[in-house]
Amino acid sequence: MKWKIFIITLLIISLFPLMILNSNEAEPLPLSPLQPSDLQVNFYDEQLFMMLNLYPTTTSLVAYVNVVAQASNSGYGPAYLLNAITNNCWWYQVGVAYNWPYTNGSFNPGFHMIYMVWNSSGDPVIGPVLLNFNGPVNSGDQVTLKIYLSNGNIVLCAHDDYTRAEASVSINANGASSIVTSLNLRHGYITGLMTEWYHLRPYYGGETGVIYRLQYFASSFTLGINEFATSSTESQVSAFRTVEYNVQNNYTFYNLSYIGAFEASNGYYFVTGDLYPIFLNYKIIGGNFSVPINATYLYYGYKDTTTLPSLIFVDANSNIDLPTLVQKGLSRIISLNNTPVEATRSGNLTLYYQLQYYLNVNIPVNASINGVFTTLTSGWYNASVKITVSPFTYYKNDSRIMVSSYPTNQFVLNGPINLTIKYILQYYIQVNSPTVVFGEINGTNSSISSGWYTQSTLIQIYNITFYENNETRTVIVKILPSNRIFVNASYVIYVEEVIQYYITVKSPIPIYALINGTNQTLVSNWYNKGTTIYIENTTFYGPNNEFRCIIGYTSPSNNITVEEPLTIVIGVVRQYPVHVKSPIPIYALINGTNETLPKFSWINNGTRIQVENITYYLNKTYRLLIKNILPYPIFIVNHPINMTIITVPQYYLNVDSNYPVYICLNGINTTLNSGWYNNWTKIQLYRIWYLSQVERQYLINVYINGRAINYTQLIIDEPISLKIIYVIQYYINITSNIPIQAIVNNTLITFTPGWYAKGTPILFVNNTYYASNTVRYITLAITPMNFTVNRSVVVKVVTLKEYLVTINMPIPITINNKTINTSEIWITAGEVIMIPKYINISNNEQLFYNTTSYTINVTKPLNVSVNAIREYLVTINGISEWLPTGTILTLTQSVPIYEQGKWIGTYNLSNGGAITVNEPITEIFVENINGLFVGGIVLIVAIIILIVLYLMIRKSKPKF
Repeated sequence: MKWKIFIITLLIISLFPLMILNSNEAEPLPLSPLQPSDLQVNFYDEQLFMMLNLYPTTTSLVAYVNVVAQASNSGYGPAYLLNAITNNCWWYQVGVAYNWPYTNGSFNPGFHMIYMVWNSSGDPVIGPVLLNFNGPVNSGDQVTLKIYLSNGNIVLCAHDDYTRAEASVSINANGASSIVTSLNLRHGYITGLMTEWYHLRPYYGGETGVIYRLQYFASSFTLGINEFATSSTESQVSAFRTVEYNVQNNYTFYNLSYIGAFEASNGYYFVTGDLYPIFLNYKIIGGNFSVPINATYLYYGYKDTTTLPSLIFVDANSNIDLPTLVQKGLSRIISLNNTPVEATRSGNLTLYYQLQYYLNVNIPVNASINGVFTTLTSGWYNASVKITVSPFTYYKNDSRIMVSSYPTNQFVLNGPINLTIKYILQYYIQVNSPTVVFGEINGTNSSISSGWYTQSTLIQIYNITFYENNETRTVIVKILPSNRIFVNASYVIYVEEVIQYYITVKSPIPIYALINGTNQTLVSNWYNKGTTIYIENTTFYGPNNEFRCIIGYTSPSNNITVEEPLTIVIGVVRQYPVHVKSPIPIYALINGTNETLPKFSWINNGTRIQVENITYYLNKTYRLLIKNILPYPIFIVNHPINMTIITVPQYYLNVDSNYPVYICLNGINTTLNSGWYNNWTKIQLYRIWYLSQVERQYLINVYINGRAINYTQLIIDEPISLKIIYVIQYYINITSNIPIQAIVNNTLITFTPGWYAKGTPILFVNNTYYASNTVRYITLAITPMNFTVNRSVVVKVVTLKEYLVTINMPIPITINNKTINTSEIWITAGEVIMIPKYINISNNEQLFYNTTSYTINVTKPLNVSVNAIREYLVTINGISEWLPTGTILTLTQSVPIYEQGKWIGTYNLSNGGAITVNEPITEIFVENINGLFVGGIVLIVAIIILIVLYLMIRKSKPKF
């Protein structure tokens, strides 16, 4: 035993150095999502990448990156990486890392080359490894990153193009022969570029921009941004987004913004961080301008200047300063953009400038510039505008100049210009006259109208009567200020005239009117403007008064003030006499208007008369209805008419019913309502009317004028007050597998389906139904249980069938995970009873229930027989076993001849003794040396030794 303990102690001590070494090691963080078991600090791994989908790769991949020394609050910096997948699906990453972190939270300061290798199963096999450069690497230096195959190896290299510092490593290529893009995203690998940065908190932006440049143009690429959150217990993707771009050229940058991060590419450059690539260009509107345009912008916080057009990389949200005006002699360009321009995104920025030339003119004139009317003065004007000089320029004192001579009246401004204009002075003469005025202008006959007249013009006005047409004429009365004007200023000439209009009168009958208050016959003639004419209304009767004519309308009016030539038209209406014979008053729609039709009236020719079928009430319960109208109810008046009206009597039937009354009226089923019915109308009442399959009306009583009747057919021959009493009944159905009792109208009955009156209270009694002494039904639910009949109801009774289970003794049984001690119980049909096989009384005493089955599915009434046996725990040499009471044990243990023993415990027996089990028993066999046997052996050995010694001594004595 002691040598066993010694060996185990040596093994434990030998493990101590290994355990201490592992707990203190720290490694660089991998260029991939972390495994939780690697960590001593929680990290957030941010990756901004450009995956090359279509790119001319063979055996090498080259990219250039301007490395930037930047770090977060934790001191960690990024890695600028070139990634390549070989055709055997191995992944290689190489780049420049700055302040790269370790798994324990520390970091390696400065720039280092970093690389990592992953096999075709997606497992890391080398790295991450940080290598020192053989010279300095400074922030802002351009570093060439290379991955290329050479002589069965793959070389990973980083070379500073400014300081010539370099670091590289050559690794077995594992049979790879080319670099491919077709295996992108296999195990998450990519061929392309990546900026990777670990943080202690989720990333929200703010990193300095970094510029990558590919060796060739990528016509298809994917931009991606992701972040992995990793703790000591789990690793999960906290953010992920990709966008694929297929491009034709490198003229446009495409960008992706997500969780505060920014990246952009045009298929040649790849930018990550707060740096926007912008193609700056400009366009001059109107022509060419030879002076160069410079732009100033911030690049890594420093001002830089470029000459447009140019590709620039500008700090995010900084300003790009551009000139607003550039002048050369009498030519200049002005900016059409708001400056400075804030760099809020990547892309193409075209700036527009307007070319302008200086125009000098000797006098301000009206002109049209590109179709816009304005005043042309000396000043700057946009190049290529079309300028049209107006022939007139107007001034506020009603004077103007008329351009008489200029180099050209229309030209395009293609350079600086001097414009000299010659002109004539004119004044505006306004002529206020209702008609055209005639006279002389500088001795020449002409009409005199408002207009522009050249200075010193002589105007003479004639005093004549002017006929505008056959219906209007004008006589001049007065001319102010004079009928002779010498134009040396602006004038207003007033001509006072009398205007007369010809009035034409058209009428089939003689017409009389008050003309300026005098009663005269109105005829066609000339009337002064302003004359008042009031036309009188007269009536003309035909022979024997068979018709008459009245003035129906006067057009334009019967009261006229002459203001223009008029034709007065007198419209007359012919009327005919209409006679009506009727026992009741008659109403009619006369041309659509409801009017009383008197026994005699004059009606206009062409009038449409529709006699209304009115009802004449003799009292509240008796009336006369128009049955016929002779000669016809609707006619057009075009001759004298005699009309006769025939009526029919009706009586009022008043219906009083608590529900709609369903009847058969003239062979048609309908509902009976209060109303008017023709004399001798027959009505058949229905005693039962089914509203639906589950609802009906049942007729109880019928009263006519307060008298109960027992028949259901009525004849209307007088006013009737009809009272009908119905009761609504609903069909109440019940679904139940047992008889159910209910209290209906306070009477206990066995409920059956049938028709029950609305308002009947029904209360179902929840009783347990015993089919036999061992089978019963428990009513679980009656839905509804208690209700007043107001609709059809299907009463649903849910029952539970139970069987009586009897056990020969009280024992604990388990039903639905609940244990009870019983010898008789009602069990739901189909439920399972579980009888325990053992019941523990104490730790070393139990009862064993002996029965035919311990799990019983109750499908009928049962009698279960159980035999309870008491058992005790017997432990012999540490081996325990439950044995029934009364069991006899013989304790025997085999031992070597040189040993002996006995049983120690509950009974302390010698080896081979017997025990009867009636309590818990514990016995252990104790061994010891067989002293008698061992002593005998020792004595025999001693005797043998003595004999041997004796023989040896005897043999060694000399013989004499």
